[in-house]
Amino acid sequence: MSSEQTIVLITGANRGIGYETAKNLLLQSAKYHILLGARSLSRGASAASDLQSTPKILGTVSPIQLDLTSDESINAAFEFIKTTYGHLDILVLNAGIFGLQPGTATSSTLRSNFTTILSTNVVSALVMTETFLPLLNNSKSLSPPRTPRIIFVSSSVGSISQAADPTSKYHHPGANEYRASKAALNMLMVQYWVRLKGEGFLIHGADPGLVATDFLNREQVKKRGAVEEWVGGERVACVVRGERDGDVGRVCGEYGVSPW
Repeated sequence: MSSEQTIVLITGANRGIGYETAKNLLLQSAKYHILLGARSLSRGASAASDLQSTPKILGTVSPIQLDLTSDESINAAFEFIKTTYGHLDILVLNAGIFGLQPGTATSSTLRSNFTTILSTNVVSALVMTETFLPLLNNSKSLSPPRTPRIIFVSSSVGSISQAADPTSKYHHPGANEYRASKAALNMLMVQYWVRLKGEGFLIHGADPGLVATDFLNREQVKKRGAVEEWVGGERVACVVRGERDGDVGRVCGEYGVSPW
């Protein structure tokens, strides 16, 4: 990679929306070096190899082991990036989990399931952000200085106003844990925007929409209008590229800006 490349760390990027986000950026410009975060280094390496061999690829990519539920893994990734690159330009917090299907939780599993979803989708995003802030800050001291970005990959199902609106397609019960986690993630994103906007950071939420991934049953969600993974990746990548900078501090999606 070139020392002038923009270094982007994407969590949960060995498949799905994270993978397609990386692919989109790599096909768009040679300026990106993607750090492909994956819980399994071997799977990350396989995904990185597939990306690097993609026809007409412009940027570069390398895998990095990163398990958001492990502080040891997060700290090891931080030290590796610090030693290898000395800075980070863009952090894309994409990794997350969905949870149990409606009706499968019992009284003995409900608390642990909800706790696991919130810990993975919200607390891990908080820990990642706090851990990597020093490296993101370092990008401002480069010559020429760069603008550090943090993108929280969210969802319209986390919109409270849409959930409460009888005319909205998001006005339905179910997926309580996941929806609550995305609502919390939106608040976390806003709070970081308020905190860091005066320090030269750009903070966004990015909503890929309903996407047919391994997250849910692909065929079922396609019947509900789910788009292909590459479409979701494009919706996140356009935020990474700076095309939605007029909506900083908000959740950006294909419809515009998600209401709170």
